[in-house]
Amino acid sequence: MSKLFILKVDFEKAYHSVRWEYMYDMLDRMGFHNTWIKWIKGCMESATMSVLVNWSPTEEFRPTRGLRLGDSLAPFLFTVVAEGLAGLVRQAIKINLLLGVKIGSKEVDVSFLQYADDTFFFCEDSWSNVVSMKAILRGFEIASGLKINFHK
Repeated sequence: MSKLFILKVDFEKAYHSVRWEYMYDMLDRMGFHNTWIKWIKGCMESATMSVLVNWSPTEEFRPTRGLRLGDSLAPFLFTVVAEGLAGLVRQAIKINLLLGVKIGSKEVDVSFLQYADDTFFFCEDSWSNVVSMKAILRGFEIASGLKINFHK
């Protein structure tokens, strides 16, 4: 087996920074019916919140991005957003911009694993893979609003 590198990606405040337009676009790309997407939009865009300052609530305002922690839809919607990153990685592998690894006697291709907001990448150990991975992550960050903490 050749050398490989493993990268664990940490998203800064993962649920709080999701761009809604990106999420709606991903729902559409994944084949969800327009009615269902409108229901999700209604749930997201009808919420109001306020902030406690010295134990007194501020005036209510409408959020414009992010998923609400504790909302039963939030883990599902985050998975939909994360599928965008998975799609970018699959496309990069398809055009040989990124080289994953083959594992086991059957040489199963493994390039990434995702669980909730934890993402692990498995690639051949090469500088071109590192550069490609950084470009993929940066593009995903710009599109989705999910900020990657490159310092971790």
